[in-house]
Amino acid sequence: MNEAGHQGVAAAGTADAGFSCDEGARSLPFASEEYSRDLLEALPVAIYTTDAAGRITFYNRAAAELAGREPILGTDRWCVTWRLYNRDGSPLPHEQCPMAVALKENRPVRGAEAIAERPDGTRVAFMPYPTPLRDAAGRLIGAVNLLVDITDRKRIEEELRRFSERLEEKVAERTKELSDVVTQLRQSERRFRLLVESVTDYAIFMLDPDGFITNWNAGAERIKGYSGSEIIGKHFSVFYPEEDRKAGRPDRALLGARHTGRFEGEGWRLRKDGTRFWANAIIDAIHDESGALIGFAKVTRDLTERREMEEQLRHALKMEAIGQLTGGVAHDFNNLLTAVMANIDFISAEAEKPSQIYEDRVKRHAEAAMRAANRGAMLTHQLLAFARKQTLAPKPTSLNDLVTGMSDMLRRTLGGTVRVELGLANGLWATLVDPNQIESALLNLAINARDAMPDGGVLFIETANRRMGFMNHRQGLEPGDYVVVAVTDTGSGMTEEIRAKAFDPFFTTKDVGKGSGLGLSQVYGIARQSGGIAEIESVVGRGTTVRIYLPRARQAADSSRSPGKVSATHPDLSGVCVLVVDDDDSVRDVVVEALGEAGCAVNAVSSGRAALEALRADRFDLAVIDFAMPGLNGADTAVLVRAQRPDLPILFITGRADLPVLQSVGNSAVLQKPFVASDLFAKLRSVLQRSASMPGNVVPLRRGAG
Repeated sequence: MNEAGHQGVAAAGTADAGFSCDEGARSLPFASEEYSRDLLEALPVAIYTTDAAGRITFYNRAAAELAGREPILGTDRWCVTWRLYNRDGSPLPHEQCPMAVALKENRPVRGAEAIAERPDGTRVAFMPYPTPLRDAAGRLIGAVNLLVDITDRKRIEEELRRFSERLEEKVAERTKELSDVVTQLRQSERRFRLLVESVTDYAIFMLDPDGFITNWNAGAERIKGYSGSEIIGKHFSVFYPEEDRKAGRPDRALLGARHTGRFEGEGWRLRKDGTRFWANAIIDAIHDESGALIGFAKVTRDLTERREMEEQLRHALKMEAIGQLTGGVAHDFNNLLTAVMANIDFISAEAEKPSQIYEDRVKRHAEAAMRAANRGAMLTHQLLAFARKQTLAPKPTSLNDLVTGMSDMLRRTLGGTVRVELGLANGLWATLVDPNQIESALLNLAINARDAMPDGGVLFIETANRRMGFMNHRQGLEPGDYVVVAVTDTGSGMTEEIRAKAFDPFFTTKDVGKGSGLGLSQVYGIARQSGGIAEIESVVGRGTTVRIYLPRARQAADSSRSPGKVSATHPDLSGVCVLVVDDDDSVRDVVVEALGEAGCAVNAVSSGRAALEALRADRFDLAVIDFAMPGLNGADTAVLVRAQRPDLPILFITGRADLPVLQSVGNSAVLQKPFVASDLFAKLRSVLQRSASMPGNVVPLRRGAG
């Protein structure tokens, strides 16, 4: 406070109970000058007083700071000395100044905001609180005014106002956007509804979470025959045949869509009139914003016509395959039969001559006939391999030992122009395969490689261990451990078109009579039936690699080599009584003759019924039963035989394969056609020895027989 202000406070101490002000003098109604000065200076708000004429008689420091200058006591008037404005920015006349109003009307003024302009041009908003001062007699002697700086508050209010305006603008914009979106959604929903309702090639409808139909389109009515009023509210399982409903297929379809989000399948469905149609059905789960299931969308297509066309195409392809089979395989069989028949004719002619002179020629013709018959048997095995129906005898096998054992034979077979090289992995795992079938597959690959290298080249056979995970697995292989054998040639290679068809049955690029087109099909069939796969890589002009992936065996490999064919020398089976059951006269005669030569007592019949009668009449040690017979087949016959003789060993002979019904018969074995006497004797010895080892069984197999 300036000196004049201090003097004004001192003057206030001399006044009595009232307040008076002459020029140059002022007084305040406080008991102590020092106390009043300290109190007013300590206040953070602007305070000043005037006399009854409105001249300033006192001000504190906050008032001077608010005004931006030091007023002259007794002369300056607050409302006149400074320029004042209304809160809207318009000039505030003197007579409307809150202090002037308070003095003029002798009353306090409240809530009148104003704006003061400082000498430096800055403006400050304030809220005045002018209050008249009266003496003891009630006469007006002046006024006191408290000024509150509301600049910050006004700024905040202005910012809030602008923010509110912006917010309102944003809300208006967003409201318009939402309104536009809602309008678009309604239009889109309407268009979508019109689209769905107008689709007639697809049955499109909704289901509730339990599978009950909630809406229906024109396509559903056309395909299924129900109107919306007839079907809405019914369960969608009404479209399934009775056998599918009993098997729980509708529930499984809904459960699949519920758990995975979608179900798709094909099958027979029912129309309203009870007729069936082949349908492709898709069920999609529908969830709300919170993820809760609210229903399903179902789309059904009628594929009956397409299915019929596919059936016709499959039939045409089957007929084409049969044509290829009869053209290629029949040609090969005619060649084989010619060789067999000619050589047998030679043997018959030689048999009329003295045996001492023509023995070598008879033996040569017999061997030629056997080679031709073996080629026919190989062709049959190739057909079965393609169909994946040959009976395998898998055992833990070392491919390294197998390939090493074949190497000399391969070099002789391929001739001097093809060099055979081996790259066998150290520590190779054992694999669970039928060694004979793998040997046959490798021989086929080697012969194909030789034909691809007419001017010579290199055949490279390598082995390796491969661990297949989820990231590096091959299509058709489960993750796990596999042994790979690869056969690579340096031949002409294949085009991509040929490579894609190489495993197809009867497909061959060789001239007529040079191959049946079953070699690579056999390789593929053996690999697949063994639990692996086969794949081809080839580059035209650079060669071909065929890789066979085979499953790893957890047992050690059997290091013993296959003994090969059992010697044709007849074993001594004297005292063994055998029942032979076969409807084919020639096969039955061969079996009877071979068993007779081995010393067996044989009773041969041509049907299952006759076998049962023979069992009631005689005591047999073993039964040899053909599978494919009219009436009672071999399996049926075995069931009835076992009813009479539970302990009787049985040897099945069959030209078919992959017959679990035969392999499941206990105390039995299976011998595949074609076979020779040594094969028959080996199986007989095996089944008799196995039967003799069973508790309570005694079979008269002589020591050293076979």
